[in-house]
Amino acid sequence: MAHFAEIRKDNNKVIRVVVVSNDDVNNNGGDYSTKTEEWVSKNIVQDPFILEENNNIYPETYWKQTSYNRNNRVYFAGIGMTYDNINDKFIPVCPNASWIFNNTTNVYDPPIPYCMDTSEGAVKWDEQNIRWVNDFNTKYWNGNSWIII
Repeated sequence: MAHFAEIRKDNNKVIRVVVVSNDDVNNNGGDYSTKTEEWVSKNIVQDPFILEENNNIYPETYWKQTSYNRNNRVYFAGIGMTYDNINDKFIPVCPNASWIFNNTTNVYDPPIPYCMDTSEGAVKWDEQNIRWVNDFNTKYWNGNSWIII
């Protein structure tokens, strides 16, 4: 079975993922082809829930094949993810507003590198203060050492 993501044209956000038979893919252009994407666009009906969520006006969309095994386009597409058409990949939802997606590593980087020093307990991200803190919220990591809060 092949998987295809329906993507909004206005913001490149994935709004759903559907399964298409391998026979339909093979008979209509093959894996990761524009022809197959066009076939999916013409043969997969509009989702009534998406229609209802948008005041009965279905958004303009396009389709991209996605790999469940992550063989292509880096991540398996999911609702809310973004399709990057320049780099031909799906980008996951950002875990924190201050983090930046790294196109080389394909993960989000925090503004302060992760603290590997767990001598002060477990480490968690404090988005409000843009820093790593220990699990007790008594110290924060400045990038080099623990500082008392």
